[in-house]
Amino acid sequence: MSHPLAAQSLHAALPGIVESYRMGLLRLNSLLVLHPAAWDQCRRQAVTIIRECITSLEGDTSAQATESDGYTRLLGAHRALQGIPAAESIRAVEVLWSSLQPAVHAAATCEAPAQRMLVWQTVNSAFRRATSERLYAGTLGYDETRSRILAVERQGAQPVTRREPGPSPATEEGGPQRDELTAREREVIDAVSRAMTNRQIAQQLGISEGTVKRHLSNIFGKLGASSRMDAVRKAAAS
Repeated sequence: MSHPLAAQSLHAALPGIVESYRMGLLRLNSLLVLHPAAWDQCRRQAVTIIRECITSLEGDTSAQATESDGYTRLLGAHRALQGIPAAESIRAVEVLWSSLQPAVHAAATCEAPAQRMLVWQTVNSAFRRATSERLYAGTLGYDETRSRILAVERQGAQPVTRREPGPSPATEEGGPQRDELTAREREVIDAVSRAMTNRQIAQQLGISEGTVKRHLSNIFGKLGASSRMDAVRKAAAS
C-alpha cells in the first residue's frame, strides 16, 4: 500500500531532519560530526536512508539499500583508520531515528486516520532494514581493518598511523609514505579511503571515470591489492 501524501511530506522535511541529526550528534560531541570529512560521509548515508524510507511510503516494497556492502564495509574500514569507535555508528543510528520521528508524525497526519499507524510501521520497517544492513557491513569492515592494524603492530612494525578525517595523509607531516605511488595515484587512493565512488573521485579530481579506473588498476598492481578495501589497508600500512 502506498502513502503518497506522507511520502511528499517526509521528502519536504528531509533538510530539516538532516540538520536535527547534525545537532543531535554535536550535543553528544560525536567524532562523526566534529570533522568535516566524517560528517560528509555520515550526512550522505543519512540522506540515503531517509530516501529509502520515502520510497517505502511510495509503495515500492522491493526497495533495498542502494549502497553496496562493499561500499559500506569500506566506510567501516575508514572509521577504523580514522580512530572513530564503532560504537559511534550505533549511537548515530539512534540519533537519526530520534531526528526522524517528528517528521514521520507530521507525515502520518497527512493521511487518513486509519492509515496513520501504517505510515509509522512502514517507515519503521524501512529504517530498521536500511540501518541494520549498513551496521552489519560497516562492522565487518571496521573489525577487519582493526585486526590488520593490531597484527601489524604485534609484528613489531611501526604502528599504523590513525588519521583524522580531512587532509590527505600524503600531505600530512609524519603521515604514511607511499613512494611507490605517483602523486595522482596517492590522490585517488586517499579519495578511496574516504569511501568515495569512482564518479565522485572523477568529479573531485577533474578527470574521467575511465582514468580513475586506470589509476586504480595501477594502484592495485603496485600494492598487490585485490580490492579497494585491501588497497586502502595496504596503502595505510606502507
